[in-house]
Amino acid sequence: MRKTSGLTKIALCAAMLCVASYIVIPLPFTPVVLSMHTLAVNLAGLILKPKHAACVIGLYLLMGLAGLPVFAGGAAGIGKLLGPTGGFYFGFLPAVVGIGLLKGKNSGFWRYAIVCLAVGLPLQHLAAVLWMMHFGSVSLGAAFWTASVPFIPGDAVKCFLSAAMARTVEKGMK
Repeated sequence: MRKTSGLTKIALCAAMLCVASYIVIPLPFTPVVLSMHTLAVNLAGLILKPKHAACVIGLYLLMGLAGLPVFAGGAAGIGKLLGPTGGFYFGFLPAVVGIGLLKGKNSGFWRYAIVCLAVGLPLQHLAAVLWMMHFGSVSLGAAFWTASVPFIPGDAVKCFLSAAMARTVEKGMK
C-alpha cells in the first residue's frame, strides 16, 4: 500500500507541474516567461520525500524530452532544455531535493516558507543564471538581470503560497 501511495503522489505532483507549465505570462524584456513552476516545484519538495520529489522532476523532464508539451507554454523537446532558459528546468532537481531534506518533520508554515525562500529559490535562480550565461552567451550581470531579478518578488510570493498549500495538504493526508 505504501508503494502505491508513493507512486500516486509522484504522479499527481508530476501532473501538477505539467499543468503549472501552461500558466504563463510572457515578458517583453526577457526570454523567460512568468510561470507557476516555482509554486509546483516548491510544493512537491514540501509534501514529498526527497527521493520522490526527485522522481517528479525526472519524470517531468523525461516527458518533455519525449515530445509531450509539458514545458512552459506547451513547449517540448531537447531544444527547450538546451536553450537559454533551460537552466530553470535543471534547477528544479536540486531545489526539490534541498527543500525535501531541510523542511524537517512536522514543520510549520514559517519553516516551510523560509526553506523555500532560502534553499529552493536560490538554487533555481542560480541554475537559471549560470545556464543563461553559458547558453545565452551573456555576462553574469546580464544573466542575473534577465533570468533572476524580475522574478524574485513573484517567486517569493509563490514560496509563501506553497508553504500554506503544503500545510493544507498535510492536514488532509492525516
